Amino acid sequence: MTQRWRKTLSFSAALPLTAFLLNFCWESLHGLLFEAHPGMPAGEYVPMMLFMALMDTLGIVALYLFTALIARRWSWQCIWRNNAIFFLSALAAAFTIEYISINVLHLWHYRTAMPVMFGVGLLPLVQLALTGLLSVFVAGRLASNS
Repeated sequence: MTQRWRKTLSFSAALPLTAFLLNFCWESLHGLLFEAHPGMPAGEYVPMMLFMALMDTLGIVALYLFTALIARRWSWQCIWRNNAIFFLSALAAAFTIEYISINVLHLWHYRTAMPVMFGVGLLPLVQLALTGLLSVFVAGRLASNS
């Protein structure tokens, strides 16, 4: 196996794993800012956090592929243009999902401690963008060391 394929395989494995771990931590911490979460039994809370981290992971992989499509390169470099495409797409996706979930479907409610911007929570709004870019960066570093 060539060095390039090894790096590609390493990155392809590291990206979802890194994204899942980062988002599980993020979800678990900011979950306390949602109305129903603080009193929820661990038997319900942990599986819900695992599911949400999995959904975030799939979103980050999709955003990576979207950025790769625009960059016309599977392993795009973390340069300003590609990072901006990823970041802005993640913000748009997060805003859309959160706005519909909160204001249209009424799936969850924020506690008063949640900072809100444009009708959605600030932490859920920036989550995919920040954890996504960090996941891409960490996966790239891990792949380059393989």
